[in-house]
Amino acid sequence: MNANGQSSQGGGGKNKRFWKKEEEEALIDCLLELSCDQQWKGEGGFKNGYLNQLELMLNTKFPGCGIKAIPHIESKFKWFKDKYAIVSEMVNKISGFQWDEKTSTIQCERQAYDDFCKTHPKAGGLWKTPFPYLSKLDDIFGVDRANGLASELPEDSIHNLKKENEKGKDSKTNEKKRATRFENLSSVDNMTVGFTSFMKDMSNHLTTIASAMSTTQEREQEMLDKRKDYYLRFSSNPSQIEIFFSSPNDEWKREVVLDLLSRNA
Repeated sequence: MNANGQSSQGGGGKNKRFWKKEEEEALIDCLLELSCDQQWKGEGGFKNGYLNQLELMLNTKFPGCGIKAIPHIESKFKWFKDKYAIVSEMVNKISGFQWDEKTSTIQCERQAYDDFCKTHPKAGGLWKTPFPYLSKLDDIFGVDRANGLASELPEDSIHNLKKENEKGKDSKTNEKKRATRFENLSSVDNMTVGFTSFMKDMSNHLTTIASAMSTTQEREQEMLDKRKDYYLRFSSNPSQIEIFFSSPNDEWKREVVLDLLSRNA
């Protein structure tokens, strides 16, 4: 970053691009515009496709500039976010650091700044160097720094939000699994109850059939025993058999049989 807040970030190696100050300012303004559009900005950050949209917007403002979504805009956006996170941490969380709105610079003792850079390498280049985009980046990332609400860095906020979303998804997934498991158990229980009821009814039905068959067999056996008894009685009285067959009609035959049975009872 130079004294005017201009930097060269925008890709590495042959893709490295030196951004003009007006291009940086245009990128910030485009980001601010997208951050106010629900089509491009959600609670978790910018939505998919925002880099391509920024490329279109910048190339409309600067025809022939050759700025690409990847790697130029992606790298520059990351650079803005990193610097913004560092400045926000300095002025909101570190004692002895203040923000000068007039000069857009950090105000602190040099030794304090050097000590901070030892644990925060990305803070390099900010000493007495203007960072004119802090206020707009506050709006882009949704941080109310003036009211002291910048309690977490942008990447921390996004990371925590992702963790909360993942935790919520895991919770919903577990609830869904428990519900599915309960439904499956209920289904198995219902099937078990239904099968048990069916088998009970079948058992009763088979018992009825067996009882009926047993009664039928008993009756058949009784008839068979009676036939044997009649046969034995007739076979032991040849004279009665002769009378039976010589009877003129069925009524007489019936009387012969009844007489025989009564005498041999």
